[in-house]
Amino acid sequence: MLDAGTTGPSTHTSALPHAWHAERNIDDPAHAHPGREWALALIPAAVTLAVFLPILGNGFVNWDDQANLLDNPHYRGLGWSHLRWMFTTAHLGHYIPVTWLTLALDYTAWGLNPVGYHLTSALFHAANALLVYRLAAALLTAADRGTSTWWDIRRGAMAAALVFALNPQRVESVAWATERRDVTMGLFALLTVLAYLRAVRESADGRLDRRWYWASVGLFGGALLSKSLVIGLPLVLFVLDLYPLRRRPPAHPRGLGRIVWLGLVEKWPFLALSGAVGILMLALGAQRGNMTALDALGLGQRLALTAYGLVFYLGKAVVPWPLSPLYTLFHPVRPWDPMYLGPMAAVTLVTAVLIALRRRWPAGLAAWVAYVVLLLPVSGLFHNGPQIAADRYTYAASMSWALLVGAGVAWCGRAPRTGRLSRPLAHGLLAALALVLLGWAALTIRQERIWHDSVTLWSRAALVDSQSDIPIFYLGWSLADAGRFDDALEHFNRALARTPDGLPALKAQLLLHMGLIEQRARRLAAAEEHFRQALAVDPDHPVALIRLGSALLQGRESVEAQGLLERAAQLGPRWGAYDAGELRSAVAQVPPEAGAVRGRLAHAMAGLLRRHGHLDEALELYRLAAELLPANAAAWNDLGVAYALRGRSGEAVSAFVIALRVSPTSRDACDNLRRMAQTLATAPPELVACSKATP
Repeated sequence: MLDAGTTGPSTHTSALPHAWHAERNIDDPAHAHPGREWALALIPAAVTLAVFLPILGNGFVNWDDQANLLDNPHYRGLGWSHLRWMFTTAHLGHYIPVTWLTLALDYTAWGLNPVGYHLTSALFHAANALLVYRLAAALLTAADRGTSTWWDIRRGAMAAALVFALNPQRVESVAWATERRDVTMGLFALLTVLAYLRAVRESADGRLDRRWYWASVGLFGGALLSKSLVIGLPLVLFVLDLYPLRRRPPAHPRGLGRIVWLGLVEKWPFLALSGAVGILMLALGAQRGNMTALDALGLGQRLALTAYGLVFYLGKAVVPWPLSPLYTLFHPVRPWDPMYLGPMAAVTLVTAVLIALRRRWPAGLAAWVAYVVLLLPVSGLFHNGPQIAADRYTYAASMSWALLVGAGVAWCGRAPRTGRLSRPLAHGLLAALALVLLGWAALTIRQERIWHDSVTLWSRAALVDSQSDIPIFYLGWSLADAGRFDDALEHFNRALARTPDGLPALKAQLLLHMGLIEQRARRLAAAEEHFRQALAVDPDHPVALIRLGSALLQGRESVEAQGLLERAAQLGPRWGAYDAGELRSAVAQVPPEAGAVRGRLAHAMAGLLRRHGHLDEALELYRLAAELLPANAAAWNDLGVAYALRGRSGEAVSAFVIALRVSPTSRDACDNLRRMAQTLATAPPELVACSKATP
């Protein structure tokens, strides 16, 4: 990660490694042939592209591709409305405007043909392999003490690029269209570091080059706007300042002053960007309810999960099989279980050993710190979602150990000359690495087939993560989406037979989904029977109540149907314990014949969506509820609140006024109207009346 520079702060250039100031002349044909450097850099890029080209035969999958790409019209173009959406919306909890720009360009060129999206991702990844080569060459040059030849360093750089790019863990980031954000972030992050190193290299008079410094800051902003995972990159730059750059500012050449200058004074623009994005990440996680609450996972449990992830990812990097799109976190998390105790001991031991060896082997500690820092934002410390780990989280962090392998290859090149290693042994080690890379390439191509479609994806997940119920449902619906209804039902039946009686919620869900598939197959009697079976297991399951009620209404059995729908509406405050997407779909399917109860269901669904941060969808349902329940003051009041949250003050006032006309003593509507009246400097007559009625 060495090839860039910084702005204003001063640096004593004589303290930098000699390689940064004068051209080296040891076996260096690149000086006579500058194009050779780029030709070498293109080799890992070309190999990477060749290995990842099979993903062009893949389609989209039903794991967020549907919501992000197939059902999302907002990114499809580069007009003002599209750009405004990209830069003002955190779709599904992710603020990634730069990534959306790349997807908009894909849509402009390819429409919804997945070939184009996969080609762009493969090209991004190939470009990142090239940049890792450049980065490794710069870092190895800076770290070298004059014992390596030009070819030693280039071989090491080539190895680093291929180790990073060909590892099967990269497949999830490249083959999954939704994860375009990984490869885009990787590109900008690598350019950030290269620009920073260039600023260091071109420093003069004790000051870093301003142009390259601010270019690095701008590129870092691009990385954060592609995916916020790299918020720890400023600390990585600081680590590079210490090693291999060994920078010593003339005003603060050592001690605490050096640390403060390099870590804070020079890095303040980077830190400001990271801080802003970090706050945004936490706010979005809290808004969507994705972040695991502290009462669900305590600090000790989070540290255990973090240690587990650090060891898990390294293990999968060395032996990347089997890989899965989902590694489910099973509760409870007991830090003293061997599953977590071993990784915690390993992380502690590795850290202690590397600190002890920091003077003899500073590269090891630098790579370890960078690895940990880049993984922390997606570690158990900030846990969210159902997973304990994910292959995609390693995209940036894996560069640190790839560079370390590159350093080992460079060492193998020079070790025979220095007597540290025999030439046959050095060649044997290099040949072993070549075989490992060939094996990884084969596994990568095999892993790409897993992402061919939703059925292959979730078949793999169900095989690797057989104890998790998540792949069960995704695979069942993937089969149904492919028109294989009987296969889907057989799959759910097998899962139902394996489910113990002590898991009634899972049994009810399986029966519910079997009913939904029967509905899609137009076997309505069988669907109703499955819904009844689900309710026999969980009588208060709101989705089953709504689905069965809607089905009975369509069959003209209105009395029982109305009772079921009314019960579901009464359970509205408890809907948060069930899947919001399933509830939203069920409410949307309630036929108009349901009458007023349809309004009550819409009102309950709107409240759930608002609590989850989906204000636009909530607003639509509040409007429907108010339309169907014109005499319901709560429906009008909540509609007014939704308008107010969207900044539509005039419409909010109108809704509050109607609520007070319906119920002049409604305290909520009166208080809300009073707040809006103060903002708008208006006093509707209803406000005066309600103020007297509700002092």
